[in-house]
Amino acid sequence: MVAVLSVFAFHLTGSPRGGFVGVDVFFVISGFLITGNLLRTASKHGNISFSRFYWNRIRRIVPAATLVLILTWIVSMLVFQPFRAHQVGIDAFFAFIFMSNWRFAMEKTDYFGAYDAISPIQHYWSLSVEEQFYFVWPALIFVISLVVLRKAAGDSFRMRLTGTVMALVIATSFAWAVYMTKNAETWAYFDTFSRVWELGTGALLATAVGPLARIPAARKPLLSWAGLGLIAVSFGVIAEGSVGLPAPWMLLPVAGSALVIAAGVGGEPKGQSFLRNPVSVYIGNISYSLYLVHWPVIVILGSLVTGRDAYFMVTAVAISFGLAIASYHFVENPLRRFTRDTWATTIDGFSRGRGRLSPSNRNAAVAALTLVTLGLATYAANPNLFYRPAPPQSKNTSVAGSAVTTATNMPSTGLTPQLKLGPKGTSLQQDISAALTSSTWPNPLDPTIDALGTNHGELVAGVPGCGAPTPEPGPGECTFGSPTAPLRVVIVGNSVAAGYAGPLSDMALNSGGAIQFHTEALSACNFSEQLITSADKNYLSVCPARKQHAVDFINSTKPDVVIVSNTYATKKVEGTDQTLSPTEWTQSVRALIDKFRPSTKKIVLLAPPPGDVTIVDCYGKRSSTPQDCVGEPSAFWSEMAAAEQELAQAVGGTWIDSTPWFCNSDAQCPSFVGSTVTKADSAHMTRAYGDKAIAAMRETFTSQGIF
Repeated sequence: MVAVLSVFAFHLTGSPRGGFVGVDVFFVISGFLITGNLLRTASKHGNISFSRFYWNRIRRIVPAATLVLILTWIVSMLVFQPFRAHQVGIDAFFAFIFMSNWRFAMEKTDYFGAYDAISPIQHYWSLSVEEQFYFVWPALIFVISLVVLRKAAGDSFRMRLTGTVMALVIATSFAWAVYMTKNAETWAYFDTFSRVWELGTGALLATAVGPLARIPAARKPLLSWAGLGLIAVSFGVIAEGSVGLPAPWMLLPVAGSALVIAAGVGGEPKGQSFLRNPVSVYIGNISYSLYLVHWPVIVILGSLVTGRDAYFMVTAVAISFGLAIASYHFVENPLRRFTRDTWATTIDGFSRGRGRLSPSNRNAAVAALTLVTLGLATYAANPNLFYRPAPPQSKNTSVAGSAVTTATNMPSTGLTPQLKLGPKGTSLQQDISAALTSSTWPNPLDPTIDALGTNHGELVAGVPGCGAPTPEPGPGECTFGSPTAPLRVVIVGNSVAAGYAGPLSDMALNSGGAIQFHTEALSACNFSEQLITSADKNYLSVCPARKQHAVDFINSTKPDVVIVSNTYATKKVEGTDQTLSPTEWTQSVRALIDKFRPSTKKIVLLAPPPGDVTIVDCYGKRSSTPQDCVGEPSAFWSEMAAAEQELAQAVGGTWIDSTPWFCNSDAQCPSFVGSTVTKADSAHMTRAYGDKAIAAMRETFTSQGIF
C-alpha cells in the first residue's frame, strides 16, 4: 500500500521523491513474497516446477498488463500524432516481452523528464526488471534444491544455502549499482543488474522467516514503525539529481521495507492499523492494476489539458482508481483463478441465463463506473479543456495582410536594450513575427517531426567529424577557412558551442579567405574549471583532457577571437551534490578564461538559444497548434545570461544575445520560422535553422566588431 501510493503520488504531482522510493519498496515486497512461495513449493515437493511457476506468473501478470498495453496504444493513436503513437507502439512491444527497461536505458530516457513527451507505458520498466529477475532466480533455487536432495539435507540447509547464494548476489549487485550510478547514472536507473539487490533483499528475508518469527512481540512494533520511518525519511532526503541514485541512497527505503516485512513475519505487530485497516488492505489488493493504469491515464490526460490543477488531480485519481477496480475484479482476479472447470461453469451459466455477478463484483462494477463517470465529468468541467493561447502580438510588430514590419530597435530580453538590427536581422525578425501569428503548422516542416523524433542527434547543428568523444579534435578535421586568413577564430564549450560551430564554419568557408575558424567544442563538456555532470559518461570522461587541449591550443596558436558558449542549464558539479549558482558558474568559467586570456585579442561569450519548449513534445498531440509551441526564455536562462554579461564586462569581452535570432522583440519564440524548425529540443538549434539564420548571425558578429 505504501509503495503504490508513493508511486501514484509521484506521477500525479510530478514530485520525484515518491517515484524513487515506491519502486524500491515494490521490489523488496515482491522478492519476499515470490521467494517465499518458491521455497514453500520446494519444501513440499522436493523441488520447484518451472511450468507451474511460470504459468502462475503468466496468469497473474500478463493478461492485465497486455490489456493495458493494447488499450494505451489504441488511445495513443487517437490522441497523439502518428510519430509519437508509433513510438508508443514500439514501447508497448518491448514492455510485452518484458524488455522495456533496456529500451528506455538505450534511449537514455530521463524517468523524471517532461510529462508531455514521456511514454505512457514507461512505468513498465520496473515490471520488466522484476520478470527478468524471476526468469533466473527460480533456476538457482532449482539447482539449490538438487544439492539439498543429493545431500539428503533438510529445509534448514536449503534455507541457509539459498540465503548464502542470495547474499552473494546482493553484494555483487549492490557493488555494480554503486559503480554504474557513478559512471552511467541514467543506465543504472533502468539496469536489471543494478536493481537485483533490491529484489534480493526481499528474497533474503524469505530465507530467514524462521529466525524472524522468533522476534519478541514487544519489539515488532518498534521494527515496523522504524521501517516506516526510514521510508518517510527517504521521501525527504532523496530527490531528483541526488548523487547516488539508485545506489547507495536506495538503501534507505530498501532497509525500511525490510524492517516492516521482518516485523510482520510470524504475526502482525500491534498498533499498526495504518497498514492493516480495510482501506489499506484493499488498496494493496488492487495495487498491481493501479500500477498498470495510473501512468497511462496521467500522461494521456496531461496531453489533453493544460496544467496540473485540482481538475487534473480529481480526473486522474478518479479514472485511475475506477479502471484499477475494474481491472482487478474483471480481468486480473478471474484470469488468475482461471481453470478449465471454472471457465466451463461460467460459460454454461451465461448460456442458460444464470450468469450473475457476485455481490462483491456488483459493488466493484458500481464503484468503477461511478469513479470513471466522476473523472469524465470533472474533465469536461475543466475550464482549461478548450483553452487555446491567442497568437502573440509583438509591441513592435504590426501585421496587415501578409505584410509584416518590424522595428529595427530590438529590446530583446532586456539584457541588451536597443540592440540595433541590420537588414539581415530585420528580415529574420519579420519571418519570426510571421511565424508567431500562424494558426496552422507548415506542411512539411524542415526537418519533419518524425525525423526529429528518430534522428535527433543527426539534425542538430554542428560540424560533421568534430563531435567524437576524444581528448582532442582530429588533426586538421576541425579547422575551416584559409590558413593565411587575417582573422582566426576559435570556439570552445559544450553541445551549444558545437551547434554554433556549424554556421561559423560556413562563415569561414565563404569569407573569401578572410576568416579561419577552429572548433574545440565537445558535447556534455562545459567549458568551466569545475567538471559539470552529464548523463553521457563517454563524453564526460574525456572532458578534462579536451578542456586542457583547448587552453593549450589557444595559448600556442594565439587566435584573434575566442568564443565561449555553453548551455544555460543547471550546473551540478560531478561527484557532488553541489549545484552552482549563476555567479558561481561564471566564476568557474572565468577560471578557465584566465588561463588563455593573454593569448587572444577578443573574448566573446555567446548565449545559447533561449531555453523554452521542445517541439517534439508540444507537437505530439493531434490537437496541437503552433501557439502550443511558442516559448520564451526561462527565468533561469535570463539569470545565467545576466551573469555571463557581467563576466564579459569583467574580462573586457563581449556578450552576444542570441534571442534576436530566435525570438521577437517581446522575447516570444516560435518553434519554427517559415517552414524551418528552430530547435531540435529545448536548447539546440537545428542544422536547417542554422542555415536560415546564418546571415543574421554574421551581421551581429560584424556589428559587434568581432568579424
